[in-house]
Amino acid sequence: MGNINWKIENKSETGSNPMEACFLPTDLLVEILLRLPPSARRRARLVCKLWRDVVAEHTTEMQSRAKVLLWHASSAAAYVVDDLSSSSTGSYTELCRIARVPGERTYNYPDEVQLVGTCNGLLCICDNRGERTGGTVTLVNPATGEKLLVPPLPGAAQFALNYHCQKWDRAYCFAYHPTSGQHKVVHLPCSFDRVCDYDAAHVLTLGETAWHEVRGTNGKRCNLHAGVVSVDGVTYWVTDGGTARIVSFDLDNGQVASSTIELPSLPDKPDDYNLTEVQGRLGVVIRSPSGTREAWVRDKGKWICRYVLRCKWQQIPRPYFAHGEYFLKFEGKLLYGYSRKSGVVKVSRKDEGRLVAKMKDDNNFGSNYQTFVYVKTSEPLGVYDTTK
Repeated sequence: MGNINWKIENKSETGSNPMEACFLPTDLLVEILLRLPPSARRRARLVCKLWRDVVAEHTTEMQSRAKVLLWHASSAAAYVVDDLSSSSTGSYTELCRIARVPGERTYNYPDEVQLVGTCNGLLCICDNRGERTGGTVTLVNPATGEKLLVPPLPGAAQFALNYHCQKWDRAYCFAYHPTSGQHKVVHLPCSFDRVCDYDAAHVLTLGETAWHEVRGTNGKRCNLHAGVVSVDGVTYWVTDGGTARIVSFDLDNGQVASSTIELPSLPDKPDDYNLTEVQGRLGVVIRSPSGTREAWVRDKGKWICRYVLRCKWQQIPRPYFAHGEYFLKFEGKLLYGYSRKSGVVKVSRKDEGRLVAKMKDDNNFGSNYQTFVYVKTSEPLGVYDTTK
């Protein structure tokens, strides 16, 4: 199907409803929207309340509730938590497992295959052990079984002798811009292991063949320990070296903001905090030497503390701990959920919360699993394949 260009006449100046220009009965609108690919339907939701409701009520991807995805890097497997509600039994289901290719060279390092991120039911996987320098990045749709290899990162050939580095995945981000409807893979300026040295960020839009260098990112290298997060079409990372600041990159216009964001008060160790996303806002999780874990959210230009764990063997999940109406915590093999409420959610050792997942295959659940968001989609990856 060819590209569809939406052009909605703006009637706000006259006070009339933009939908009045369409004159489409609801049943006809449903038929039209169902013929669009899921990515176009997501963009159509932004037109008006009627279109949003029609897409939500008549399409399977919107009726499918978002689930917590657990990524186990040691086995390169993804699981989904079956239920977060009060009826949860702690069960989970294997979603997919990334198989090792027979005969592929490997250095048997742990966590060689990492999940970079998820967007609209698509998983972005980085294979640090692969033959390709810069990490082999692949998109996977677990619902359809499709895979799509992302074009290689430009300039990575100079690191050919060090292709087995384990940190390639940390410099990538998989993001989606809700207005343009485009998925993007972002590689951040960084330096690690004395073998990788990138001064500028690079962006690849799915469906295109070439990466593009982002201007304005020189000198703003990423602190890989602090993680990378995309919120509502903007990618954020923390600068490495000197006073830590948050850099913001707009995925739509390709511009880096001239001003940076100050972090909340941080502990001394550089790996004691990480960026996250909380209900559509930028957040940061801080781990103090005393064992307290705090989650702060950026709201109207200020940092607000929203979640506190007071027991050092309890962990706030990385990279995402907020899922729908719940905040999550790890305690050994167990994943608990706490109802989100106004004010600060404070959790002590006695506050167990609701058990939502009880893992069986690992002795140290919190340190070996990461949490993401997953929504099943039938969107074919073939629409982004530039080799056809």
